[in-house]
Parts: sequence; C-alpha cells; structure tokens
Amino acid sequence: MNMAKALMELRKLKKKIKEIFKSEFIDMSDTIDMSEPIKKIKDIAQKEDPFGYGELTDASLIESRRAVIAENESIRAQLKKNHRPARKKYWAENFRHFNEQVVLDDKVDEFIDWFTETMVKKRYYTDIGEYSIPINMRNFIEKMAVWYELRYPDYEINRIMPGSSQEQTEINKVMFANNQYTNDILDEDSEIKDLDWDEFYNTKAFINSLPWSERDLFSRPKYQNIVYWNRKHSSAHLHLTSNGFVEMSEYMDCVIPEISNKDLEGKNIKEIVNILKERGVKFPDNNEFEKAIEDYDNRVYQKEEMLNCVMYRIIERGENRFGPRRAFLFAKEFGRNIDIPMAYGVDTSDSGLRLFINDYIKAGGSRNLVCNIGYGLRASKYEKLSTITIQELIRTESNNYAIFNTPDNTPEKNELYQILVNVLSNRISQDNLSEAQKKLRKSRVIEQRLQRKLEKSKQTGK
Repeated sequence: MNMAKALMELRKLKKKIKEIFKSEFIDMSDTIDMSEPIKKIKDIAQKEDPFGYGELTDASLIESRRAVIAENESIRAQLKKNHRPARKKYWAENFRHFNEQVVLDDKVDEFIDWFTETMVKKRYYTDIGEYSIPINMRNFIEKMAVWYELRYPDYEINRIMPGSSQEQTEINKVMFANNQYTNDILDEDSEIKDLDWDEFYNTKAFINSLPWSERDLFSRPKYQNIVYWNRKHSSAHLHLTSNGFVEMSEYMDCVIPEISNKDLEGKNIKEIVNILKERGVKFPDNNEFEKAIEDYDNRVYQKEEMLNCVMYRIIERGENRFGPRRAFLFAKEFGRNIDIPMAYGVDTSDSGLRLFINDYIKAGGSRNLVCNIGYGLRASKYEKLSTITIQELIRTESNNYAIFNTPDNTPEKNELYQILVNVLSNRISQDNLSEAQKKLRKSRVIEQRLQRKLEKSKQTGK
C-alpha cells in the first residue's frame, strides 16, 4: 500500500471512529457473541494504555492543578528557610515537586560552581589545580554525553522511541553488518547478526576505557577508616566500614557518659553524632566525626549530580526531540529522575509525543508533572515558556496523531492501530452493547433495503 492510499485509509478510519463515538455503537456481527472479545480488548487497553481516558474530567484536572500549585507553594516556603546548598540538593532530588522553569545549562554551571568551592578549593592549594580541575569535570560531563549520542544516534532513538522522522538505518547494521572491517576479520561461520551495538558499547565498556582519574568518578563513596574525636587532645576514635558503620570503638566511653565502647559498635556514625548532640556533649573544633559525614555526603552528591548534569547536557545537545528521548533512556539506565527529560521534552508539533508520554507513564511517571512547552525551540535562553501538565497533554494530544508519520508494516504502526482500538473500547461500556446491537441491526436493514431498490432500478433501466 503506497503512502497516499494509506493516508486516505487512515482518514476514513478516523472519520469512522468519530461516527462511532457519536452514535455510541460498535460494529459487530449479529451471530457472534462479543462479550469475550470486548473483555479481552478492555484488558489490553488497561495494559497498553495507562492514560485512563474515562478519569480525565474537567473537575479532576482543575483539582489536580490546584493540588500541584498548593504543594509547590508549601515547598517554596520550606526551601526559603534553608541555606543555598540545601536548596540545590533538594532541587536535584525532588524535581517532580519543584516545577519551575530552569535552564538546564545553568544547572550544570551551578554544579561546577559547587564542585569548585566544595571539592576543589578545600583540597588543592595551587591556582593551577583550582583552575584546571573544574574544567576537567565539565569536559568529562560533555564526554559522557557524547558517548551516549554515539551509543544511540538520532536514527536509533527514532527506532526505539518513534518520533517525527523515520530513517531506514539501524546502528547494528552500520557498526557490524555493513562494516567492512568486521566482515573481513570474522569468518563465514560467525553470526554477526547476533551482535548488539547497545550491549557492545555498554556502560561497563565505556567506564573501563577511561583513564584512572575519570574512572575514579564512578567509584562508590567511602568513609575514611578511622575518625578521631579530638586528634590533638584525645585518643578516642572510631573504626568505620566504608558505609559509615562502627566496626570498633576505642576510648569513646570517656566522651559519652554511661555508654560503653561495645554499645557503639554496629551503629552508623550519623547516629553516634546525634547521640552526642542529644546528651549535650560539646564538639571540639574541626572534629573528624562531622567532617567525615560531610565529606561522604559531598562525594555522594558529586557523583549523583555529575550524572544529572550528563542528562541535562544530553537534553540540551539533542535538539527539541532527540535530546529528551535519549536522556529518558539515560535516566532509566543510570537511575536518574525520568521527570526531567519529560518536562523538557514537550514539542506539541512532535508526531511521536503521545508515544513518549506513554513510555513515561509506563515507567512510573506522574500525571501531575508540569512540562515546559517548546524548551528546545525557544528563541532565547531565558524565554518564558508556557507550561502544561501531563494530564492536560493526555486530554489535548490525539492518540493517533503519530500514525501519519510512521511507515507501513512496522511494529510501531501496529501498536498505534491497537491503541486506536483500545481508546474505542474504553469509550464504550459493556452496558450499552445490547442497545448498540439494536441500532446496528436497524441500520443494516435500512442499508439492505436501499441496496435492493438500487439493484432493482438498474435492472428496470436495462
């Protein structure tokens, strides 16, 4: 079927669906019991289409919007009481609940500033280190974003998460099947079709290919082995595991009254600090207990926010459609917040937007997420953008919108046809089927009568 004919058929299908919605009956055979097929279609609809069209009333949308606004106002009030690093950390961990327009490149700049002040200036005492190390961190973030682009080129993103354009290119064919080097080096019995570029150029291979200084960025943060209560004036100290639990306590019974060294073993150092504060014990200046906790938390934050910044750069580098989708894959693989790619990935002219939303919802996304419209299409860096919730997008975005730019005979096209059926089944209740049958039989009788009259007039004319 050529494209023009396919489009014509799809337009007819859309018109037919609209007519069915208006008349509230479904086409079915008089002799077939439709109860089981309808039940099966509804089961498929619940599994494949998580949007819940029947629940999206105007009242629920208004109530949802009010809830989001009220929650945001409450959180803003709390954040104003915190110092700046705390606000940054809260933003990184709770993006879903802090829906304000933020330029992602600025988030990268904020992280580099934090990294310079917290992780560099306190450890390096030369101008060379203070200048070069933050640059190296920024360059590494960019390197990792480029690696992910090489792993998932634009055409591969369109294959995995269908969008507006559909190039007939696959990364496996480019890198393996159509690669002269691999064809020359492998013998005839080798099954090159079994090679998968995504697995071949995987995360572990990428990290292992890095120099040690960059590999170390992925190492798990650890507590130092021994921390002293007051190194200059006391022998009291703790032996810690890598995640901060006390393996052995020595002379701490002199610091904390009525607690033995044995009682402290197995407790986390954060718990011990709380015990000391509750008992009113005065902390010495520059005590290693609190410093060890701060250093550990900073290293955790550095690793987490570094990966977040890679995701931000993937979004920024990938234009308005490819970047958010690629970042969505990255978020799922590296445990990032999937709300961020979705919030910055809404282009209402994108024929694959509904499929992107579908993947987001299936991955556990929130209908209350507030998204920026056209972030990748803004005319200036700080252009004020309109916002819309996922729930509102579900209401306004046509479920079969993407079908016109999807090639024939593909899994994506078949899935889209199935979604149309699912929508139809969700709109028609089981209770109306008997009435629908009556209407359909009546319309068929009228149609048959008209057909017989037409045939009779033709014969008379002869």
